[in-house]
Amino acid sequence: MQDSAKNTRARQPTVKMTTDYKDPLKDGYSRVELIDSMGNDLSIVNDARASFEKTSSKLDDKDINLIKYLIKHNHTSPFRGVIFKFKIKAPLYICRQWWKHVIASNHNDEQLGWNEKSFRYVSIDDSNEFYIPQVFRKQSKNNKQATIGSLDISDNNLAISIYKKQCEESYQAYSQLLALGVGREQARGVLVPSVYTSWVWTVSLQALLHFIDLRRGDGAQSEIGAYAQTIVELISPIVSNAVEAWSSAK
Repeated sequence: MQDSAKNTRARQPTVKMTTDYKDPLKDGYSRVELIDSMGNDLSIVNDARASFEKTSSKLDDKDINLIKYLIKHNHTSPFRGVIFKFKIKAPLYICRQWWKHVIASNHNDEQLGWNEKSFRYVSIDDSNEFYIPQVFRKQSKNNKQATIGSLDISDNNLAISIYKKQCEESYQAYSQLLALGVGREQARGVLVPSVYTSWVWTVSLQALLHFIDLRRGDGAQSEIGAYAQTIVELISPIVSNAVEAWSSAK
């Protein structure tokens, strides 16, 4: 029994961790980190050929063409076998937009995990933990959910000042409530949606490409689009042929 236990432990996979991360909003606070992954381009090919009981040990031109064929004809179930796990830090309103995509997605079953920081359990101890845009865009007159262009310099500077002041006052009220002994679960109610939160997202390549396609598309909010582009940059070294074929098909 002891030898069996030792062999079991020896076969357990080593979790890959990384300290590499990107700052999609370029403010020193936003963050996307690829903390783990399983599979690659070759995994897609071998899953696609499972019905023929065939596998490849090395990716070749024929395999790359198969990936292109799968995407062109929307046969993307083999992409479910490639899994990514990200640690993400983003403004709360971006987090909620992201979560709405997850629960409303046609690929909901491939959204394998969402584990988010809770302001019931931890408090904010840094008044800089808010996203302050440096460029404010104008509301589109033709698209209710979109923005266009940007404010002129003077109006933009005023917008930054107003926005920052509101964030500071929000944090001040939050801190005062905590100092009074108010519980975190109630005190968090005064925090504005630009406060940063974080979560771990586990997702299949199939669902991930769908997310990227929508969040980099026309009408998508540029901030979440920056996160989608960052994810592309992080996964491209692992599934370069799949990403290239997907991008070409769109």
